[in-house]
Amino acid sequence: MQAIEFETHLENGLIHLPVPYQHWQEGKHVKVIVLVDESVDDRVGQQNRQSINRHAGTISLTQDPLDFQKNIRDEWA
Repeated sequence: MQAIEFETHLENGLIHLPVPYQHWQEGKHVKVIVLVDESVDDRVGQQNRQSINRHAGTISLTQDPLDFQKNIRDEWA
């Protein structure tokens, strides 16, 4: 069995092959193994959490959220 190695990003469940490999072994059955560098994902996750946390406490509510939800649901009943 032959093997190639490259890095790419998943987009909507698709793996894009680099141009040099797009016709490599075309028409043959292949086995695909996906490896994820978890250290990279952890850093991205931390950046996303930090960007969300900067908004914490910035919204001032004029009504209790549960009362608001109940009123909205009652409109459709």
